[in-house]
Amino acid sequence: MKLNNDFKKTLIVLSAATLLGTGVVVSGVAPGLFLSVAAAAEQQTSASTDQNPQKELQAIVASLKEGTLLAYYVRDKVSNPQDTISFSGKGFVFKDYKSFAAKFKALKGPATPQPGNLPKGFALATAIIYPPSVANDSELYLQLEQELKAAAAAGDPNKQLFSKIISWSQTNLSMQLYAKGKANFSIVTGVPPAKLPEGAVPFVRASETKKELTVNGRKVILTTDSAKEASFNTKLVWLDKSGAIQYTLSDNRVSKLTTNEMLAVAKSMIK
Repeated sequence: MKLNNDFKKTLIVLSAATLLGTGVVVSGVAPGLFLSVAAAAEQQTSASTDQNPQKELQAIVASLKEGTLLAYYVRDKVSNPQDTISFSGKGFVFKDYKSFAAKFKALKGPATPQPGNLPKGFALATAIIYPPSVANDSELYLQLEQELKAAAAAGDPNKQLFSKIISWSQTNLSMQLYAKGKANFSIVTGVPPAKLPEGAVPFVRASETKKELTVNGRKVILTTDSAKEASFNTKLVWLDKSGAIQYTLSDNRVSKLTTNEMLAVAKSMIK
């Protein structure tokens, strides 16, 4: 099954927050995680007259090999007002489930069940294993921040971009995309989002309807969204038995899949 080149490139660099939050869309940046090429370029605002850092970053990102993570620091108060370091990564892309599952297992990723009960005409289009997230309070982040800022302090005062390529051998974020023409649904495996602070109220669109279901003894949150601008029609979210891994099954707006068809796919995965 063929996907257009722009769509394939975007899928490879989707942010984890986007994947875990609203299903497959083609935009979005998660701070402290990794940026798409487009987002990284956008970070270099037009207020800067020196375009070299932007071009340099785009060139570095474009040359990344599968399974690498780029940490970079932009020494510029306009484009990087928080004075933080950022990440851009390139994961592993597969066209068959067996190779994808084997690699994910080798990376110590969680179980990635192959869905059954596929709606007629739908087949695996691509499967992606994403680079690991780097929390901004983690030891790795603090180490890289110190290293890159030290390089900036000791380097050419006119240079704005400082970067380092990092290899990785463990992650828990992946996506399987099943498509039929322009219609698709995705299965994202990852860590549940952090809990909101006490007293905080989660944002819920007025067009969303949420319902709690039980599928094969497991709690599943079913969300539907009727708004034209929504990124999905139906979304199903559940945790594994340990509660440490979240699975998100969602379709795109072009999909005409019914809630029962989506539930049938989820049921085949929940054991």
